[in-house]
Amino acid sequence: MSNSISKDRALDAWKFASEAMARKDADKYLPLVKGASAFIMSNGLMQALAFYQSRKREEATLLNKHLIDWLSKTVLPSGSDSGSVTFQTMMNRLLKADSITYMRATEEALELLRWMRQFADALKNTAPTAAAK
Repeated sequence: MSNSISKDRALDAWKFASEAMARKDADKYLPLVKGASAFIMSNGLMQALAFYQSRKREEATLLNKHLIDWLSKTVLPSGSDSGSVTFQTMMNRLLKADSITYMRATEEALELLRWMRQFADALKNTAPTAAAK
């Protein structure tokens, strides 16, 4: 991977982690993002996205949005995208992707999650305590 994609990945991971950890339900997002890599490796990318979509919990929906936004930007872009890609659009793209593209999407999701996990944990440890708020 080029240095540019690595930098973009880190920048987006920082943006995503910052957004998630600024929310009132950040304590629910952190364990979700920490376990997401293992979940994807055990079950597969599409199964993980479907699981997070089905949860109907804000932190799962947010993590799904972050993953979909990154994948639509890097691995499965479309020139007609205007704004955020929906869950259904991403699933259709993954279904139609060849095996190499699907594996690359899985690798990109895992790489993004590695950054997000570290950033979210760092933000949690530097956030003011509830008593100080």
